[in-house]
Amino acid sequence: MNLKADAFGSFLNKNDIKDFQVKELSDDEQNTAVFCTNIVVENQRLPSWVLLNESPFITIRVMILQNALTMDNELKSMYFVNGQNRDFRPFKMYFDGDGALIMELCWAVNGQPQEDFSTLGNEIYRGLDMVIMFLNQHYKNWMKEMQMQ
Repeated sequence: MNLKADAFGSFLNKNDIKDFQVKELSDDEQNTAVFCTNIVVENQRLPSWVLLNESPFITIRVMILQNALTMDNELKSMYFVNGQNRDFRPFKMYFDGDGALIMELCWAVNGQPQEDFSTLGNEIYRGLDMVIMFLNQHYKNWMKEMQMQ
């Protein structure tokens, strides 16, 4: 496991947080570890991942809606997502290869030695809090918008 994943895993253990399952990607040159969980918004369990690897970045990824992009709504959906990306700069939305609507928050961290990551767990949790607050503010309207398309 990479240093950031080790630091986050230690944070979870130290704080007795058991909401994550960890997967290490095989044959991944950046040594990526994925911490899988769910975020509950409007009584919906949204699959969510914290991606940590040897790059300078941390990514929080949330699946907003499966099968959101169809042949019938492609243009309107792309227009909607582009508008969201323009309005909400820290969060980026896109459609994955299966048409699911994905939202990401990504930021850079400095450091390589383990001690550089002593506050990483708190930083990731602040990012998760931001994501949850943002979803609580916008999810209901997004679902209305996507259903109208």
